[in-house]
Formats: sequence, C-alpha cells, structure tokens
Amino acid sequence: MEPNSLPLEKELEPIFLKQLPAFPDNVKDLFVKIAPFLAIIWVIFGVAGVGLTAILSPFAWFSGSLLYGIGMLFLLVMVVLDGLAIPGLLNKTKAGWTWIYYAQFASVVFSLLMGNWIGGIIRAFIGFWILFQIREKYS
Repeated sequence: MEPNSLPLEKELEPIFLKQLPAFPDNVKDLFVKIAPFLAIIWVIFGVAGVGLTAILSPFAWFSGSLLYGIGMLFLLVMVVLDGLAIPGLLNKTKAGWTWIYYAQFASVVFSLLMGNWIGGIIRAFIGFWILFQIREKYS
C-alpha cells in the first residue's frame, strides 16, 4: 500500500474501506469503465456553465453577489481538475484517480462554503465511498 499523501486521505480511508461495505468487483469495474466518460460529460457541462456565468457575470456583479464569483471560481477549478483526470482515468493510472479525488474534495468544500451542508455531506459520503472503493483499480 502506498503512503497516503492526499488531504484527509489517511483519515477517510478507514471509514470508506473498513467501516462501510465493499462494492462487488463487477460494480467497481463498472465505475472504472464509466468514470472517464462521466468526467468528459462534467467537463462539457462545466465549460458551458463557465461560459454562461461569464455572460451573466455583469448582472450578478451589479446585484452585489460575492457568492456568484466564488461559485464561478470553484466551477472553473472543478472543470480543470476533471479535465486533468480524463487521460489518467482512460489509462487507469493513479494520477487520474488523484485528480478526481481533488475535484471531489473541491466540490465538497464548495458545497459547505455555500451553506449547502446537507447536500455537501451527502455528496462527500457518496463520492468518497465510490472513490475509495475503486482506488485499487488505478495503478
């Protein structure tokens, strides 16, 4: 086992690998197969979202919405992280998994900063459970 070097990986690993039930291998394989395509879809929608927010940003600025700017920044970060993950997910490398881990982490932080506590906790639980279950498939 490699040393855990990602933020909170050491703390999250026992929860999602030992305390929760493991996925069957066929479910893990399915997630590994669809992960790159989901990342591509998220990038496409994310780029469209960044474009739309760039068009609407003057209106949000006039309304004094600081949250709008923070949301746009987080969206851009998540799109870049997902985009960086695609080659690694296609080739099943640890780097692809790591980029998706960072994207998931950013998504959860964003949800919590925006006050979406319940959604953020649910997103964190499901996302990290899936990520830790499929981590062994990436080398």
